[in-house]
Amino acid sequence: MKLSQLLSAAGARCPFDADVSALACDSREVVPGALFIAMEGARTDGRAYISDALARGAVAVVCRPPLPQAVPAAAVDDPRAALATIAAGFYGYPARELSLIAVTGTKGKTTTAHMLRDVLTAAGHPTGMIGTLGAYIGPTLLASPPNTTPEPIALHRTLRRMADAGCTHVVMEVSSQAMKLGRVAGLEFTAALFLNLSPDHIGKAEHADLDEYRACKAALFRQCRLAVGNGDDPSWPAMAAQLPPGTPVSSFGFGEDADVRALSAAPDPDRPLSTRLVLADGSSYCIPLPGAFNGEDALAAVALCRALGVGEDAIRAGLSAVCVPGRAQRYPAPAPYAVIVDYAHNGSSFHAILSALAEHRPRHIILVFGAGGDRPKLRRADMAREAAVWAHRAVLTADNPRSERTLDICRDIADALGSSIPWEIVPDRREAIFHALDLAGPGDVVALLGKGHEAYIEEDGVRRPFSEWAVLDEYFAVQR
Repeated sequence: MKLSQLLSAAGARCPFDADVSALACDSREVVPGALFIAMEGARTDGRAYISDALARGAVAVVCRPPLPQAVPAAAVDDPRAALATIAAGFYGYPARELSLIAVTGTKGKTTTAHMLRDVLTAAGHPTGMIGTLGAYIGPTLLASPPNTTPEPIALHRTLRRMADAGCTHVVMEVSSQAMKLGRVAGLEFTAALFLNLSPDHIGKAEHADLDEYRACKAALFRQCRLAVGNGDDPSWPAMAAQLPPGTPVSSFGFGEDADVRALSAAPDPDRPLSTRLVLADGSSYCIPLPGAFNGEDALAAVALCRALGVGEDAIRAGLSAVCVPGRAQRYPAPAPYAVIVDYAHNGSSFHAILSALAEHRPRHIILVFGAGGDRPKLRRADMAREAAVWAHRAVLTADNPRSERTLDICRDIADALGSSIPWEIVPDRREAIFHALDLAGPGDVVALLGKGHEAYIEEDGVRRPFSEWAVLDEYFAVQR
């Protein structure tokens, strides 16, 4: 594609033209023929890497003025906004060929996105998904970008692949950081869904305070043609206030004023470790995940799908088969006990998953968990406190120790547990899982917490492959 064409769309000019064969905003990813967009990051300024980009074969540079001397460059006031426009044009504006559905909120984005993907698929719509666990076409993983919402180059490249593969819909988790950094600038969403907002992602490299965090979430709703929000959350009015005039809007919740109102989200009496969502209009849905929080995510998915005109049969079918990797995910154990794999790695997430499991009245809950190294030690006490309340036994082991010693981390957790429940330390996570399964009996639940979808253990700067699913396969292969 011609450089002049890309720059014109971004409102920039360049005194020469060239063929552009690739885009890059990281000089290490520059290939011959690439256009390099130099952006300011949290820790560094891309302008410092212009020489490196040119040495690697960049044909031109886009950056904030003043322009470096004797360099083929174009000046823009906002390189991030320019990047989004340039990336969309370079990949042929793939978003215009797709119905984009945005999901935002502090908690529940990943699970709700999977639910929406599965419902839309059940309705006959080939659907892509972009979020925390990666980019998918249907159930097939395309890529695992480092951000929940990818940077514009990766985002538009992925949307192009989805459009070319025949997708009609794409469900996207849109983070507050993505809004702050302009990753979805220029996109128009067919629908946007607001789940909830609580203090999170506040710090030097993220948001200055809760007000900025809320404002970044709310900005998404300026870019949608239909909106659905959690009427029980006090931040929903701030989101709805950003909608363009005349935008269709509806709410969901347990409150009397919700357009789609739920009566309950409780353990399903007919299915183990599942949730039944019952609405005020008499409809009900079975979700094969434990916990009211999963029922609440399903309620959000129901409300949005109804607003989009999706039929009840497809909604019911999609929700009944939903599976989210590493999120209350049940392993098909050929045993008289259940095995759950979950990403819970702090006190609040421990409370959510363990209280949900306890609602199903297992004989015992046996935990396998550790804690991340180089993270606030308060988390270890928080997790131990929840384990003491809900579990019957704990096997303490490695998580991602990073620069700390696994044994030291486990001892911190053990000190917080005290004598509240029986515990033991088995530093090797594979051996810990085997041991917990050896302890399990009929009616028990073995919960592997902390790793979830992660397929590695990080220690001393190295990520070594580690899959809990593979360990479980190994264990039960021997047992058979």
